[in-house]
Amino acid sequence: MTSEEPIEERLENLGRAIGSGESIVDDVMGRIEVSSVAEYERRKKSKAELIERRFIMSRFTKLAAAAVIIIAVMLLINFLDKSAPSAYAIEQTIEAFKNVRFLHLVRRDEIGQVEDERWIELGLHGRQVKYRQDTPPAFLAVEDGKTTAVYHKDKNTVVLWSNREKQYQWVGDLGVFLENLRQDGKIIEENADYQGQVAHRVLWPMMNAECYVDTETKLPIAVGSTELSYEQPPFGTFEITIPEGFAVVDKRPGAAATDEPDWLNDLQVADKYFHQARYALVSGDYEKAAELFEYVVEKHPRRNWALFWLGKTYYELGEYDLAIEKLSKVLDMMGSQPYGHYARGLAYAQKGLEDEAKQDFEEALPWMIRALREPMGAAMFEYADDPRLREGRYRPTEEQILARMINRLRLATGQDFGYDSDASTEENENAIAGWEEWYETGGEIKFTPDAELLPVPEASEEAEK
Repeated sequence: MTSEEPIEERLENLGRAIGSGESIVDDVMGRIEVSSVAEYERRKKSKAELIERRFIMSRFTKLAAAAVIIIAVMLLINFLDKSAPSAYAIEQTIEAFKNVRFLHLVRRDEIGQVEDERWIELGLHGRQVKYRQDTPPAFLAVEDGKTTAVYHKDKNTVVLWSNREKQYQWVGDLGVFLENLRQDGKIIEENADYQGQVAHRVLWPMMNAECYVDTETKLPIAVGSTELSYEQPPFGTFEITIPEGFAVVDKRPGAAATDEPDWLNDLQVADKYFHQARYALVSGDYEKAAELFEYVVEKHPRRNWALFWLGKTYYELGEYDLAIEKLSKVLDMMGSQPYGHYARGLAYAQKGLEDEAKQDFEEALPWMIRALREPMGAAMFEYADDPRLREGRYRPTEEQILARMINRLRLATGQDFGYDSDASTEENENAIAGWEEWYETGGEIKFTPDAELLPVPEASEEAEK
C-alpha cells in the first residue's frame, strides 16, 4: 500500500487481506445477517435477493472492518507521538546550536525586574560578531562588528573602542563551552518541569549550572538564573547611536586626538591595576593585592571578579569580616555561585559562625562532589582560585583539578576517604565512592582548617601556555 493510493482502494485492498474468519468481520456480519432476515420477512423478498444482499453486505463489512482498523492505528500512532517523545541526547543540542544566529539572554531579580539583558549575533563560524549588554542602571555596551561603544550614563559620555581592543562577551568562546557540554554534560532528568514548561534538565559543568532544554527545539531555555531565547532582535539593537547631550571620546586607532576626562583616565588606570592585582594575589603579596583591588572596585563598583578576588585577598589577610562583606556583595550581584558560597563559607567558619558556614558549604557541595568524576565541573573553582586563568596563561590538568577539589572538600567537611594521586585507580574509585555515599546520606559537615591536604601534581609543559 502506498501513500498515493486513494483511500477507497486502500480500504478495498485491506478488506481483501482480512479473511472472513477475522472476529471483527464475523461480528459485523452477524449484525447485518439479522437485519437482512428481518428485512426479508417484512418485505417477503426472494431468496435470490437475500443472497445478493448478503454478498453486497459482506463486501461492505470487510471494508468497514478495514476502516475501523485504520482509524484505530492512526489514533494509536497519534497518541504515542504525544505521550512517548523520543529520547533526548545532548548531541541534539550541539547540532541545534549550529543553526542559531541570535541569542537573547535575560536575568531577573527576585521580583522579576531585569538585572541584565544581552543580545548576541553569531556568525557562520559560531563566534560572536555583534553584541549588546544593558545592565541597569548605568552600564550599556554595544558592539556593531567593528566598534565597541561603552555608554557611561552617569557621565553623559560614549567611549568608542576598536572591538579588537575592547570586547564584551557572555561566557567567552561559546564553542569551548558547547564542546564541554558535548563531552561532560549529563542529563539529570528528561521531561522535567521548568516554570510550567516541559524541558530536559541537564548539567553543564563549565557553566557551573544546570540548564533546561526545550523538548522541541533542543536548545537551552535557561542556564542557571539566565533565561535564553533565539529570536531576531529589534531593529537597531546593534546600532551605535549617540544620545542627545552625550560627549564622545574616540579611542579607535586613527581617531583624532582629544582631551580625555580625568574619570576616563582613572578607569584605564583601574584596568591596569586589575591586571597587577591578580598577579599580586597569586604571588602571595596580599597587602599590595588588597590596595590595587580596592582602587579597581572604587572606579568599577560592579566589576564582580575584582570584588570577588578582593574578598579572597582579605580572607588570606585574616580580615574575615571584610572578606564576608565583599563576597556577599558578589553573590548579591551575580546570584548563587558555588565557588562564591565556598569562599564565603570558609570566612564564616574562621569567624566561628558555624550555621552560616554550613549553609554556604551545602550550596557548594553538590558541584564539588560532581567534580570528582567530572573535573571540568570545577572549572570555575579553578578560575576563582587562580586569576592567571583569565588570560589563558595557565591551564590546569585534570589531576591538578581533582587534587585541589579533594583538598577543598577536606577543609570544608573534615572528611578524608583516602584519595591519593599516587594510589591505584581502584583505590581512588573507592575514595570517590566514599565521598558520594557520605554526601547522599547527609554526612556531617565540620570545618577543619588543619586537615591534611594532598600535594598538587606539577603541571606538565603541555599544560602551560
